[in-house]
Amino acid sequence: MINVEKKLILNRLKTKYQDLDALRKMKEQLDYYFLAGENYYLEKNNYQLNDEVILKKGTLMHGTFKKGSELQDIKENGLLASVLINDRQSKYPSAVGVWNLKWDISLKDYINFYSGGTIEMLSMRGERKTKVIPYNEMKNIIEEISRDDFVFRWKIEQTKEARFMPSLVQNKVQIAFIINGNNEYMENLKKGDILNQNYFDDNIVRNFVNKDYYEKFIKERQNKDDFFTDRESAILLGIPPCFIEGILVGREYEKDTNALKEIKKIFPECYICNLDGLVIML
Repeated sequence: MINVEKKLILNRLKTKYQDLDALRKMKEQLDYYFLAGENYYLEKNNYQLNDEVILKKGTLMHGTFKKGSELQDIKENGLLASVLINDRQSKYPSAVGVWNLKWDISLKDYINFYSGGTIEMLSMRGERKTKVIPYNEMKNIIEEISRDDFVFRWKIEQTKEARFMPSLVQNKVQIAFIINGNNEYMENLKKGDILNQNYFDDNIVRNFVNKDYYEKFIKERQNKDDFFTDRESAILLGIPPCFIEGILVGREYEKDTNALKEIKKIFPECYICNLDGLVIML
C-alpha cells in the first residue's frame, strides 16, 4: 500500500503544471501509480543464499544516496520525482531516473559491464565512434586502441551507471533498488518515460525537463550513443514500492552487518545481493 494521499499529490501537480497537456499526462501517471500500488503484489522470489542473481530484460535499476529513515520513506511511497519532494534542481525534476535493461543478464555480468568506462574515439577526419568498455577489459584499452587504425584522438570516462549505482570503481553509492519491470502495471508506467520519443514530442517534454538543460536534452535525445544511452529511462512522477524486489549493496554495506539488518528490516520481502552478483541475505 502507498502511504501518501492521492489528493495531496494531485493538488501539488495542479500548482506545478500550467500546461494542460502536461497536467493531463501527470494525472494519467498518477492514476497508473496508484493502480499499481494498490493492486500489484510481487511473487515470492526463489533465491537461496549465495545464489547468482539473474536480471530479466525490462528490469529497472535505481541507485540512491539515501539511508536510514529516508529508506523508510521509499518503502512507504516508492521512488518519487523531486517535484513532489524537495524541488531539487535535477535534469528531470518531474521524473525518476532508472536504468532499463535491454537484455537478460546475470547481475555479476551487468555490474562488470557498467563498472567500466565509455570511450569516445575520433578519426583524423573527425569521424566519431563510441563504445562501452567493461570493467574486466579496461586494463587492455591502451593496447586495443593503439591497434585501431581509425583512432586518432580519444577520451574515456566512467559510465553513468558507475556514477549513480554501487559499482566496482567507487564506494560513494552503497544502495540500488532492483525493480520488477515485467508486468502490465509497470508497462503502463513506462509509457511515462520522457526519454522515449515514441511517447513524448519535444513540446510536451519541455514541461518535464530542467529549462536550463532542455536544448541539450533535445539534441541528446535525438542522437543517442554510449554516453546518452537507450539504457536510461526517466519515468514521470514516480514508481510505487510494490515493484522493488531486491537491494544491491556496495562493498562497505556488504561488510556492515548493522546496515544490512536495517535494510532488511525496512524491506523484509526483498533479497539483498552484493557486487559479485550473489544473494547475501534473505
